[in-house]
Amino acid sequence: MFVILMMVLFTVGCSSKKRVAEEKNEPAVQYRDDFRSVSATAKKKFLSEMKANDASASVLILTKGFKGGKVTVANEKKSLYSGIPISNLSTGIAGYITINNTVDTKITDDISKVEVVIDAANANKYKFIYVMKDASRLGNPYVITYSNTLRPLK
Repeated sequence: MFVILMMVLFTVGCSSKKRVAEEKNEPAVQYRDDFRSVSATAKKKFLSEMKANDASASVLILTKGFKGGKVTVANEKKSLYSGIPISNLSTGIAGYITINNTVDTKITDDISKVEVVIDAANANKYKFIYVMKDASRLGNPYVITYSNTLRPLK
């Protein structure tokens, strides 16, 4: 009887069940300024070209992971972008647009069927908002990085 009990305990203790990866419903959010940046002159020129010098404007930059699915960017006032961005393999940039950082901005895409919100409370503190899609993340594939540093775009 003792041997059977030990075998049962050994079998239960050595079960090889894999843990189910936890799905994340919220995007990963980072606040960073510690990466390589362009010069102050180049940053000023870029902000002028994007008409984002105003305090109520930020630049939304789509980076890695966009592979040709339809993406829509909108706020409560209007649709800002609807297109099929593809990340450039050499620069890692898929596109960029100017957004009003005083209202929430929603990004949706047809591939992942997930909506992510750039909230105004964070957006108005940062000039650049980088959005990446990471297919290895279960649930919500988005990674949002708020920054005041402009990375080289070319």
